[in-house]
Amino acid sequence: MQPALITGTLQAVSIVTHCWHQSLRFYTDALGYPILQQGLLSLAQRQIFGMHLTRYALLGYEQGSVIRLLETSLSDAVPNRLGARPWDLGMAVVEAGTPDVEAVYYRVLRNRFGAISEPAEFEAEGPEPLGWVMMKSAAFLGPAGEQLFVTQIVRRKGGASLLKESAVKGVNAPANVVISMKDRSPIEIFWHPILGISPVNDLPMCQPLAAKIMGGPSDMGFDMLLMGHGSHRIGMEQHVYAPYNPTYDYKAYPCTFEKTGLASACWQSPNLDLAAARISAAGFEIISRLGLPMRQQATPEAVVFRGPLGEIVELVSL
Repeated sequence: MQPALITGTLQAVSIVTHCWHQSLRFYTDALGYPILQQGLLSLAQRQIFGMHLTRYALLGYEQGSVIRLLETSLSDAVPNRLGARPWDLGMAVVEAGTPDVEAVYYRVLRNRFGAISEPAEFEAEGPEPLGWVMMKSAAFLGPAGEQLFVTQIVRRKGGASLLKESAVKGVNAPANVVISMKDRSPIEIFWHPILGISPVNDLPMCQPLAAKIMGGPSDMGFDMLLMGHGSHRIGMEQHVYAPYNPTYDYKAYPCTFEKTGLASACWQSPNLDLAAARISAAGFEIISRLGLPMRQQATPEAVVFRGPLGEIVELVSL
């Protein structure tokens, strides 16, 4: 078995925006995130990720992952997942926890931002570390076209939550990034053999309210795979659709910094050089060994690569 080369938890998600002040207002006023750090991207970062990218802001709390806003000068850029359905391939959604999803829902609406769905309850059950859990979630669209789930844990029996639903009064730091997949082949050819992660929990989701929150038809089903190693979940969900929806067609929406919305996600690795070597040897693209700004690290060493569905993933040192 290959040792896990993605460890810890989610560290950051990148949101590209050309409506800077509206994006800041969404995350600060509507969702309640403090601004932790602001600055300009370095010339080297712009040469790698796009000369149109200018400033950045990190939003979050003293602990946990951050939202990384990146401003683009491409005023006519459209959202990357414009026209995408929940099952269309690629990095699709950011999820965060909250102790009160109803309060978040109405706060977002009062600040004149949009919701895909009103709060709805659904349940999931699986082996530890999940247990049985009743969740209540709402889905929102940010100003740059990014999709966010905000989830409250209503009741649970056993298990431990990755969402840290009581950490703050408003919306907690991002806990998961969702990658939509047709089948499990990306796990079989890449995530498990190359980076050593696999499903810690494997949950069938065939509930109309869960489909509603995703923005799909009521008969849409999927397998919700909580990725990690051993019993540790890293904050990556992979949703597999084809087994429940054999007649669907699937379009790919690879990550890009040329459009707006969710552009990348960042995790930790215990060995960046080994991770880079394995990714390259398997024929996948290494975009950069320079990362985007992190807490107290404006230009971190990293492995930035493109995954099997076009998702852009950053790995940084523990």
